[in-house]
Amino acid sequence: MLQPVLAQSSSAAQSLSFRFADGAYANYFYLDKENHAQSGLVQAADSSHENWIFVVGGSGCASMGRYLPGYFRGLEGESGVSRIWLLQKRHVAAQDDGSNCSAAFVQDDHFSRWQADQLEFIRFQLAQVPTDKTIRVVMMGISEGAELAPVLALALPVTTHLVLLAHSGDGAMGTYQTLARAYGHMHSGWKQLQAALRLAPADPDRSLIHGRSWRYWSEIRAVEHQSNLRAWKGPVLWAYGDADALIPKDAKSKLQQMVKPASGQWRICVFPGADHGLRSPDHAYLPDFMWQLDRWLASYSVLDPCLE
Repeated sequence: MLQPVLAQSSSAAQSLSFRFADGAYANYFYLDKENHAQSGLVQAADSSHENWIFVVGGSGCASMGRYLPGYFRGLEGESGVSRIWLLQKRHVAAQDDGSNCSAAFVQDDHFSRWQADQLEFIRFQLAQVPTDKTIRVVMMGISEGAELAPVLALALPVTTHLVLLAHSGDGAMGTYQTLARAYGHMHSGWKQLQAALRLAPADPDRSLIHGRSWRYWSEIRAVEHQSNLRAWKGPVLWAYGDADALIPKDAKSKLQQMVKPASGQWRICVFPGADHGLRSPDHAYLPDFMWQLDRWLASYSVLDPCLE
């Protein structure tokens, strides 16, 4: 297992490899975001606190490495040093563009595998927390990864914060059904999926529906996403673009009705005109979100108006 040296500080993302207990490997990235307060760019943070942020990426076999380290621009240290880990799914190379997922990837691409791999990886990293540091443990799920993030947070009691980015707030199947009702081109695909899930095939790992295994769809259908969110009692930051075609228009009101979060528990940031990547025709909002994340972790009392 190749690990970063925590005493070193660098803004570059390190591509490393993690070996699981079963002997398999997966690539991951480590990024150390320093506190830039010394340069006068941001307000000084409490140096005794660090953010350990575990990021679960989205669907498919595209590597997040193609977007690093710039993806986290805006998270510059107002809440302290941030150490970021991003474990890739198995069989994803450091710079894969996602255009051709291997058969091995498709076979291992399902919820129980993601969950087991992430828990093993995160527990390994947390075992290395220095005794002189107080850390915030942040589970951050992006798109499909937001299905898994609350499951990880509930399984790891040391988790302090939960972040859901570019996600509808509903389970994957609930979102698909809602979008299928709204968009005719998705309706036939939804009907095909439901028909295929009614009977388990002889080989659920190799029987494909819309390019993914029967096991993939069966397992993600069983995830009780909103129940998991109700069970989580810590702070939540939920952010998405209001022009994201993968998020139903009533997502915010539906989640607030179903989850009924405690007062002050949730921060919700909806970026105007932004798509799934938090881009609008005239603005890239991702750095704005990262800046908001930094201030939220620092527990600032005054936050941007988009946070409600």
